[in-house]
Amino acid sequence: MRFRSWLAPVAIFPLLCVVACDDEDVPADDGTGSGTASGTGGGGGTGGNPAESVPAEPLAGDLAVCPEPWGTTVPAEGQNDGYTVAGQDRSFWLMLPPATFTGPRPLFVAWNGTGETGQSFSARAKLEAFTARGFIVLAPDDVGNGSVWPVWDAMHAPGADVPDDNPDLLLFDSLVACAAGHMSIDKNRVYTGGHSAGGIMANYMLRHRSQLFAGGIVASGVFSLTGPNEPSPLDEMMVIVTWGGDSDGYSGGAGEVDVPEINFVEQASLASVYYDEQPAVGQANCTADVGHAWLDAANDWMIDLLLAHPKSLGSDNVVVEPTPEGSGVTCKLEPFEYQGGIVSECPMQTTVAGCDKSCQFVADCAVENGTVGPILGPQLTELGFSGDQNKVCDGCITKCESLATAPADAEVLACMTDAQAASICGPGIDGALPVIDALNVCCDAQLDSLYCTEVCAIFADSSAAGFLTVCEQFAPPG
Repeated sequence: MRFRSWLAPVAIFPLLCVVACDDEDVPADDGTGSGTASGTGGGGGTGGNPAESVPAEPLAGDLAVCPEPWGTTVPAEGQNDGYTVAGQDRSFWLMLPPATFTGPRPLFVAWNGTGETGQSFSARAKLEAFTARGFIVLAPDDVGNGSVWPVWDAMHAPGADVPDDNPDLLLFDSLVACAAGHMSIDKNRVYTGGHSAGGIMANYMLRHRSQLFAGGIVASGVFSLTGPNEPSPLDEMMVIVTWGGDSDGYSGGAGEVDVPEINFVEQASLASVYYDEQPAVGQANCTADVGHAWLDAANDWMIDLLLAHPKSLGSDNVVVEPTPEGSGVTCKLEPFEYQGGIVSECPMQTTVAGCDKSCQFVADCAVENGTVGPILGPQLTELGFSGDQNKVCDGCITKCESLATAPADAEVLACMTDAQAASICGPGIDGALPVIDALNVCCDAQLDSLYCTEVCAIFADSSAAGFLTVCEQFAPPG
């Protein structure tokens, strides 16, 4: 187990209120310490009490960044419309804690999933648990800005991330600064989280604004392609990664993009391992056999852990206590290591040179990929893969042999053979890019290649189309 030197020990009952209650709200400590994290040491010499080590301080607001009329209009509890940023008319759902809570409040910025609003996600995830503990909950509504997945602008092809042009990031920056100008937000306890498409955005935000956040909850969110073009070590945070067990999958669409299936287990592992490897970041991961869902049964557990780790708190020797009895949720500090196990071995005999290597290249990067394999399932079947999870490769070679009859095909397959020998595939969307990059290079200007023409036709209506840029050359007229 890895321990982060800044993780803070805490017992549940003092924590419930040292950061979020008036004196009259403080429950008696029964001495059980039955919370999320416990241990010894640290806390700036205050016995590990995070509220004393890192007291609440107001986040500096800026009413000048508020679009009209929000510079003079205080956001109301509930739905707020007409918040114009980056030329877009935006809206958000606001939840406030009971009036008994005073002083700077913790903030939780929540990101909705596909087909949801800030309000509907807040209800589904039961985020009233956060306001009951003193949080302000700010839940923007998406307007379909994403390019890879058309909800939040959170995933970008390698090299395409431009934060200054990201309308959702601009909304976040403006909304938080404006809200802090109107209400008292604790700068040491700003957190974020979301589920599904919102989990993708949570990954993006934590990787682009770690200097602001004290932590967050990434729930069933894609991790791949959410990082900046030039990654740098993240600032101090506590990140909780969650998923709904082996059956955590989604099928459906957004905008013009549809996926037959995506499973979030591999993506949870990528996120868990990444955050665990960040020197200044504490990581916990939680799962339950509930499918594609937010783990609301562990809301208080997660709140405890987040509040135990305000910004810039130094401590060590943290252990995770059991989650609530009957919740079905298990959590740990060790990073979640995904064990895929899908193997697709192509026959090494072919009547057309390069078909075996090209098919094995697709098998390595796509079929065996725990994220991409299900997403591109129908397209892999069209390429000739068959059987359980498209693991049988023989049909791919047969199809390649029937297609590769033009002189240009020999050049394309020779190029694919060289690329396959020099490439290493891996997990996640990033791990599938070597074969996509190879197709973009090998099919370039090979308009007489029947192999490239067919591959582009197969993937034209898939989520991979935006990455196969070479296929624009093979688009049918009109």
